[in-house]
Amino acid sequence: MRADRLEQVFVKRAGAGYELLLVLESDAGRRERVTLSVPKSVAATDTAAVAYLVRWLRSSGAGLAAKVRVRRERSGELSDAPQLRQQLLDADLSSGAGTAVGGRE
Repeated sequence: MRADRLEQVFVKRAGAGYELLLVLESDAGRRERVTLSVPKSVAATDTAAVAYLVRWLRSSGAGLAAKVRVRRERSGELSDAPQLRQQLLDADLSSGAGTAVGGRE
């Protein structure tokens, strides 16, 4: 069984673009880590990088965990990014496998 529910995402600058470290999990508890490199030509801001992530999630058939966590790295420090989390929650990922949004699992 593949991991198909996004539990956590870490957003950080990588050169001119962004790097997204994804933590995905399956209902059976299988955990997978995926790193997406997002070039500046695709995403010049962290919100554009999350929009890229939404497209990736749709194409992979993955959904969101009910308590998905989004963290951003700035100057070597990690902090929660509620506006980026909300951007994920507002995306229509209802067709993704394992989708559990809005407190439902």
